[in-house]
Amino acid sequence: MSHVAGASGSAWDSESWRGRAADRLGHHASSMLLVSIVAVVAIGLRPLPGLFLFTVPLALFAVVLLSWALMRQHDRRLCEACVAAMPLNAAEQSVRYKRRFWLAHTGSEPRFLIPYLAVLIGSNFATSTVGRIGWAVIQLSMIYLILSTTTHRRFQPWCPWCSDGGGGQEVPETPPVVPHDDRTPV
Repeated sequence: MSHVAGASGSAWDSESWRGRAADRLGHHASSMLLVSIVAVVAIGLRPLPGLFLFTVPLALFAVVLLSWALMRQHDRRLCEACVAAMPLNAAEQSVRYKRRFWLAHTGSEPRFLIPYLAVLIGSNFATSTVGRIGWAVIQLSMIYLILSTTTHRRFQPWCPWCSDGGGGQEVPETPPVVPHDDRTPV
């Protein structure tokens, strides 16, 4: 019996193996991205000697891009590990994350996103000691943005901005009362 490479149903199928690996890495991609940001800031504040000065930042840049792409791919489908980790009282816990929900929605608006990216990129040109510390703080602000996005993805059904179309207020449960006109025959 011959085995055709890539045939479905095979436990060693390279396509399914790659898919499982991407799913598993995608589940942890936000954590990988957070660690990469901290590493980039650490290297920016204290550069490495010799050849590592160029190779490690390039490798970290590749890890940042890969983990961001895996995180975006992971966010597009239902993850069994995420569902298993969902708390039983998710509605109660989501109340604590109102600020993160707000940031996830507001941070994607161009009027806030474009200036943030301008400051994020512009801070790379700071060369003084105070400028480098400011650069580090600005770069580390991405951590809260990523945590907000990740939290929003997990608790999206309980996000007040998603459930109400914006504004973060409760949706009234009773429909408005239509006034009755006595002049019209019934």
